Amino acid sequence: MPQNFPRLRFSRFGSPEQVISLEDSGIPMLQPNQLLLRMRYAPINPSDLIPIHGQYAHRIALPQVPGYEGVGVSVDPHGQPTDKRALTITGDGSWQTFVTLEQDRVIWVPDDIDDASAAQIYINPLTCWVLLTQWLPLKAGDILLINGGGSAISLLFCQLAALRGIRLVVVVRNAAHRQALLNAGAWRVLEGELLQQYRLQQLTGHTARAAIDCVGGEDGVHLARSVSTTGDFVALGLLGNQQVDWQYITHQLRLRTSLFHLRKWNAQATPVQWQAAFQQLFHLVRRGQLELRPPAAIYPLRHYRLALQHAADSQTQGKIFFTPA
Repeated sequence: MPQNFPRLRFSRFGSPEQVISLEDSGIPMLQPNQLLLRMRYAPINPSDLIPIHGQYAHRIALPQVPGYEGVGVSVDPHGQPTDKRALTITGDGSWQTFVTLEQDRVIWVPDDIDDASAAQIYINPLTCWVLLTQWLPLKAGDILLINGGGSAISLLFCQLAALRGIRLVVVVRNAAHRQALLNAGAWRVLEGELLQQYRLQQLTGHTARAAIDCVGGEDGVHLARSVSTTGDFVALGLLGNQQVDWQYITHQLRLRTSLFHLRKWNAQATPVQWQAAFQQLFHLVRRGQLELRPPAAIYPLRHYRLALQHAADSQTQGKIFFTPA
């Protein structure tokens, strides 16, 4: 077995294409209570790129290996594979050949879950599941309003909301996404321009119990205006790169507001909650009730520039994956 293996790393903040470099690295030395994985797949997510640009510079120690999720096979200290797979979450960056994990937080992948599904079951699916089952007090029949309907996470919200009997209204900028969202389980799909002029009640005869804002700015405010008084408004993303008017939403619309960060939920979740959430997601994938798109393309780490360019293409359907070799 060769002694050096590829990994991607950045030592300064900036555009990923400019600051990421390909390096050779040996097999990591394990500390007590650590597990070693050899990577199979690691997707490129928008959340992987944000820290590279420097938004979280205050809590990132450089140099750093990017990548928050993926799947790998457990190996012995000499790099020999076993027959067990695990998620690479909470590890030391998934865009590399070997990842070390703390054994008490390992999520083992069931044998009947394919690698591609396992590799992308963390960031978006877990976020949706926690918001719909724990964060928001939603019950069957409630109306939930979300925007950013062209994003990958919206299709997951559609599937999981429909499973729980929640009526999901998805706001889109491009009507081309309408049919895919309806097929995935959306109750209604509305173009954003309509919410600039009308509230949801005027369009459907109903108000929303809660809203999840993935865009921010004026789009988030338009979303909030269609939520019933004392309802919930959750900020999940900032696709528009502008904050919403929190004072208006909180004091004039009288909504309960919150920011959702998966990293913070992870930190406060008990080991039982942590394991149970993933086992539920695996169960839904197994039953065909949660479908994750197959990768749009798979690139070896050495072709990272091509992979990043492909991931940045707005026409790409599905995630771009890295594989070590």
